[in-house]
Amino acid sequence: MNKKHTLKKTAALFLGIALTVGGAGCNFIVTDGQKDLEQVVATVNISESLKNTNDDYSAFAADVNTLIEKGGLATDISKRDLIAYFMSAGYTYVQSYGYTYEDTFNMLMDSLVDRKLMTQYAVAYYLKKGLSAEDCINYVNAETEKAEGVEKDLLKAHPEVLTMKYFLTNGGKTAKEDMDDYNLAVYSLMKSLNSSLDSMESSYIVAEEEEHDHGEARTTPTGVGTELEDYYPVDEQGNIDYAVYTGRNPLDLCGAYEKVEGSTTASRKKAYNAFLVNLQSYNLIGKSENTADITKIDYYYAELASSLGQALINKYFDDLQEEAIKSLTGEYVTAKYNEILEAQTASYASVSAFENAIGSVSDDSFVLYGAKDFGFVYNILIPFSTSQSQEYSAVKKKGLTQDEIYAARKTILENVQAKDLRDSWFSEHDHANYAYEAEEGNYYQNGLNKGDKVYLFFEDSVKNTNQYEALTQYAGQYPYNGVVTKDGHDYDFAPNKMGIDAFIDEMEGYIASVSGRTVKGEELDAYNASTYYVETEENGETVVDYNRVDYSKFAYYAGKVDLADTSSANFFNKESDQYKALSAVNELMFAYSTDTGCLNTYMGYTVSPYTTSYVKEFEYAAQLAIMGDETLGIDGGVGTYVVCATDYGWHIIYCSFAYGENGGEVYGGYNHAQAVGETKVEGSFSNMFYESLKTTTATTLTNEIQNNVLNKHNNDDSVTLFKARYKDLLTMDE
Repeated sequence: MNKKHTLKKTAALFLGIALTVGGAGCNFIVTDGQKDLEQVVATVNISESLKNTNDDYSAFAADVNTLIEKGGLATDISKRDLIAYFMSAGYTYVQSYGYTYEDTFNMLMDSLVDRKLMTQYAVAYYLKKGLSAEDCINYVNAETEKAEGVEKDLLKAHPEVLTMKYFLTNGGKTAKEDMDDYNLAVYSLMKSLNSSLDSMESSYIVAEEEEHDHGEARTTPTGVGTELEDYYPVDEQGNIDYAVYTGRNPLDLCGAYEKVEGSTTASRKKAYNAFLVNLQSYNLIGKSENTADITKIDYYYAELASSLGQALINKYFDDLQEEAIKSLTGEYVTAKYNEILEAQTASYASVSAFENAIGSVSDDSFVLYGAKDFGFVYNILIPFSTSQSQEYSAVKKKGLTQDEIYAARKTILENVQAKDLRDSWFSEHDHANYAYEAEEGNYYQNGLNKGDKVYLFFEDSVKNTNQYEALTQYAGQYPYNGVVTKDGHDYDFAPNKMGIDAFIDEMEGYIASVSGRTVKGEELDAYNASTYYVETEENGETVVDYNRVDYSKFAYYAGKVDLADTSSANFFNKESDQYKALSAVNELMFAYSTDTGCLNTYMGYTVSPYTTSYVKEFEYAAQLAIMGDETLGIDGGVGTYVVCATDYGWHIIYCSFAYGENGGEVYGGYNHAQAVGETKVEGSFSNMFYESLKTTTATTLTNEIQNNVLNKHNNDDSVTLFKARYKDLLTMDE
């Protein structure tokens, strides 16, 4: 879990999908043309206010002012900036959230001013850290002179691009580690442009309709296809290997960009032309500009300057956070741990309070206090088919005794079959296709697909983890269980169907394969009882209490993974066998279960040792998996699984987490050696607790710094608004 750049998620680019809204309702903006947009609606110059604060940066006020006057550090906010921001963000507030135009434009203006203030303050910070205003000016001038043609003209018109580049690259350095922040900002901007063009182009592409039926859409694991926040593609020379595809440039020169399905040169050109028309309709691009290369137009440079300014703010916060994180010593974090534990011990002593608390537990919200016999379970539901459900409904209407109904249900359950439900993860359309052909030996080889093509899922999130976030609790080694054939655009599926015994064998085999541990279980005798009510012995005779159902008689099978480590502290440690076993069960749940409520949960369903809202058969089996039963020879706890029958079908219930004792130290305490440094154990409780505290510390620090800066410098010394110049935007509600 990489939480270093949490703030980069909030970087506000002016582009996004909203650049496509030109034909969707924004034509109400009436301007007098280019000159109107060029009007300055606000100026921001922090140097005077900085000089008067007498803080650590006041000595650099003159340097900031020099950069403003000679070095390209921008002070002006134009009407064009305000309208462009409305297109990317404000339009949604008006159309979707009911904001007035006046409130929206005032909010956007506040945001633009705040960003400009923070950018200038970040510059002061890096001047204090050793960068030079004079060197920056020389760098801007030298780089501008090296440029040629239209690029030189654009750099002269937008010198802040090079000013921001100087500070983002630690003084104009060119090593990859120095270029990362700059390159990431450029990549993000180009990616936004491509995203906008993709959206427009898709509306022009008439996709071929698929006649085959993939079945009901299937939930996918959280985070599928999520690109790492700090990723950008590079070529062998370390340059960004990515470009905006407009159709006027060759696709094969656009590096890692992948075109939308069905794209042609003609459809891309059509999208790009519409994109340009949108910009021209708001005078955001001159009609005489040469638009052959999107990165060589004024609009692109204006957006690049904005993006780089936000990137500098992010870099500033990141650097300050790194300094703050140094304060998170072992003593400090241990003290925080003890403080939270003490508070929870007092708060969660009641059963209801504890049960509510563990319902919202996550990897950054921990319950350190324990309550015996509570826990979490995964549930794989193998359901009745439609015809079996109808058959069972008919049985319940026949006026039979409850014993007879249960017996009839048992007979129907014998014919319930599990089948792989992931056929909807296959698609001829790239954007909807999650399947890929497996390589020999990199998957669970059960022989079911021998001689046929073998398909796995989520290649990017399972294999390409240098670019994409890795899936958690998902082994990624279980192929589609059946035969897949493809004829033209059509897929045909012949899933292998399994009765409950065959499915248990399949599950046990896969868990053993992934975890490397022995997995063993057996049928439970109680399941074959002659009655489903409680039986007792009285005077040597068996007496049936028809007022009480014995739910143990619906538990068909139980087993356990012989885990070497079941400590709570290693629940998310990917190297632990319990994590591997859990990941196998989770993957099978995505493949077979029709209980979608358990998919993408943190630990599964919360289970109390007391009366629950679950159906009684499930409640008994889940509690059995967590607590065990000495008379049945079932230990219970992490790795235990119980198969039970309900009116919904078969439930395979797996204990993912169990609270063994009352009181604290659920995770065995905080161990700083496992949290950071060379001895860090990624995914251990101590590591996650430290990362959570680090994120909280960083967020708190960022908010404090930003509030302090704005409170000190968002004043008349720094900010001048020219409301008369954008009054027409504020009165659009009238």
